Amino acid sequence: MIARFRTILLAVLPLAFLASGFEESVGKAGAAEPPPDGSRLIASASSQGATGSGLSLLRGGSKYGQYLAALVAEGEQDLTSAADFMQNVLSQEPDNENLLVHTFILQATEGRFDRAVELAQRMEERGIIQPIGQLAQATKAMIDGDAERAETHIAKQPAQGINSVSNPFLLAWVKAAQDDKQGALEQLETLEQDGALLPLVELHRLLLNDWFGDTDAAEDSIDTLLQGSNELSLRIIRVVGNYLERHGAREQARELYEEQRALDPESLVIADMLRRLDEDGSPAALVEEPRQGYAQALFDIASILGQENLVQYAIIHAHFALASEPNLTLTRVLIGEMLQQAGRSRAAIDVYSAMPEDSPFSWSTRLRIAEELYNLDRMDEALAELEALADMRPERFEPHYRMGNFYRMEERFEESAEAYNRTIERLDNPQPRQWTLYYFRGIAFERTDRWDQAEADFLKALELQPEQPYVMNYLAYSWVEQKRNYEQAEEMLLKAVEMQPEDGHIVDSLGWVYYRLGRFEEAVEQLEKAVELRPQDSVINDHLGDAYWQTGREREARIQWSRALSLEPEEDEIPKIERKLEEGLSEDEEREEGQPI
Repeated sequence: MIARFRTILLAVLPLAFLASGFEESVGKAGAAEPPPDGSRLIASASSQGATGSGLSLLRGGSKYGQYLAALVAEGEQDLTSAADFMQNVLSQEPDNENLLVHTFILQATEGRFDRAVELAQRMEERGIIQPIGQLAQATKAMIDGDAERAETHIAKQPAQGINSVSNPFLLAWVKAAQDDKQGALEQLETLEQDGALLPLVELHRLLLNDWFGDTDAAEDSIDTLLQGSNELSLRIIRVVGNYLERHGAREQARELYEEQRALDPESLVIADMLRRLDEDGSPAALVEEPRQGYAQALFDIASILGQENLVQYAIIHAHFALASEPNLTLTRVLIGEMLQQAGRSRAAIDVYSAMPEDSPFSWSTRLRIAEELYNLDRMDEALAELEALADMRPERFEPHYRMGNFYRMEERFEESAEAYNRTIERLDNPQPRQWTLYYFRGIAFERTDRWDQAEADFLKALELQPEQPYVMNYLAYSWVEQKRNYEQAEEMLLKAVEMQPEDGHIVDSLGWVYYRLGRFEEAVEQLEKAVELRPQDSVINDHLGDAYWQTGREREARIQWSRALSLEPEEDEIPKIERKLEEGLSEDEEREEGQPI
């Protein structure tokens, strides 16, 4: 069923819903349907010189400029500004129904719940039965404690697409709010035919039975959940562990947490659960009233939608979950992740910054804030945030690791190596999953002419993660450039290509080994594949030109060199390529087939 969501969902959503940017960027001409008389609005805005002048020139009081500004902002994924602009236009054209729907979607996406509910009510008054509008009103009804009104709004949604899954989960908690246990459980039973949903169904069955005080049924659900998979999700562990702790099964909860810690030793969430056990603390129930269970259902639907890449739709559900239960802090993590996925760095920072400091998710979200600051070219702020986190938890390696990554991406390799040194100093016993620490430090060492240290790190990375294709590629290519260890390099690269046959860089490395060994025909074969995989890579095109020349294909060689020169090669390579274009390979570089270079 889940695999069909995207196709079905697009069929049932109104056009104005899609026009708000779920699947298309409205920055493209014609991507958004204008409101009635929209051509007049755009024409008037364009006549003011707005088009192409940038968003800052569209911030005047004119509704035409405001409307065009909203479209530009939406196309640039600045939905905060888009929502503000569209709201201003709607205030000047309150009878424009397309504007009303579009503005509602933007307000809902931005998490402005009260404003979204107000607009949803206005839509319904005008006879616009918009699915998300009904969901907004149902959520408000649950917050208000009016389960019957919530059920009425959910019933107005089409029972297809994602609603065929979301409605039963939501209605289960609406029925619980009406003290209808049988009705609540029956709603979940309608979803049991979809095997992919069974863990989620059982999770909500556990929460419902816990709410109704049916411990036998709740423990049956726990047995089903724990037997259903060898790798439990953190969500299941949190829900099951919460129940066990509150019902006197603390040692069973500890065993559950310890099993997860063995799989993920760095998890601060699991560490927080174990700390609470050690301190003889007891957590509050996750669901103390039905609206909280309803919020849990909205969170789970948002997660499904996010996995289906319906990001904006998922964000709306997550915001509604947060409105229904502000203490469901995991929702902030989900919203932040989806905003990052959508490239909305500023919005992600705002969401993560609202995370309570005492939340077990606070640490990880601050690391993500640093990442998004870097993405906004605010490197100094990102580094300052990471330094503060490093001081806060001297035992954790993650802040210095990210510093190393930032410096490496900026090609500040000396500073990158130093940051990775500080990272590795904090490791007591490197684990296989930490191979990247040594790989990246090896790159930093290699780029600062410290080959002995670089080679040791690459070999250490392979010790932690044998036959890791990217490490084998970097190490083998470096050996080839140093004209040594050809046999070992070829063996590594054959394995790497087998594991990553679509990676043009790895295929290029194998071709270059053959070139250095004087096996030019084999080199051409591999390098042609590499160019097909990465046609815009200057180095690969240059390599193919060299191989063509060695096989007597001089005209084709010059074509490849010319192409390499057009693809922005590194500065010190430009005169070398220009010389080859004029003179070909020098006599001391030319070889017969089978003669190593």
